[in-house]
Amino acid sequence: MGSTLDVTITMNENHRPFFKLSFVSVSSDARIAPSSASEVLARVRSVSPWDEASICPAQGDFPRVHISWHDSEGFNIHCFENEQSLGEFLANRPQFSPPSVEINLGGQALERWPRELFVSEALATEALEYFLEYAKPKPSLSWTGTGDFPRETIWEGREEREAWERTNQAR
Repeated sequence: MGSTLDVTITMNENHRPFFKLSFVSVSSDARIAPSSASEVLARVRSVSPWDEASICPAQGDFPRVHISWHDSEGFNIHCFENEQSLGEFLANRPQFSPPSVEINLGGQALERWPRELFVSEALATEALEYFLEYAKPKPSLSWTGTGDFPRETIWEGREEREAWERTNQAR
């Protein structure tokens, strides 16, 4: 696993909070200094498909937002208001289609999630701009709790993953 890159988003001209942006698996000699939501999203699009960005206050861990990019699906945004929060996902709409998008959860599990949890760049930008301004999810957008959407587990744990890989390599 690579190192974590931390940079400060200096967006405090209008007394906005200072945030820290981290990417897992980026070499420590890389330097980025995004100054807007669109720059953060462009950076998220440019990293490895399994990588994600984490944004939190420069002097703390919460509120926190995780952002990942899924090529043919869109952005996945997961927001945590405090350390007890299970988090909320930004959704295109509050009703969900059957799970169809495969998500690898850090090598611990492979699941399918509904398409509505993968949003357009415009919606991701709106949500992230609000978060960077107010340090919370934008209430007028559609958010759903981490356990409140349909999902399908394809495999969980090493043994199930290895069995799934053997079965799917034969195809």
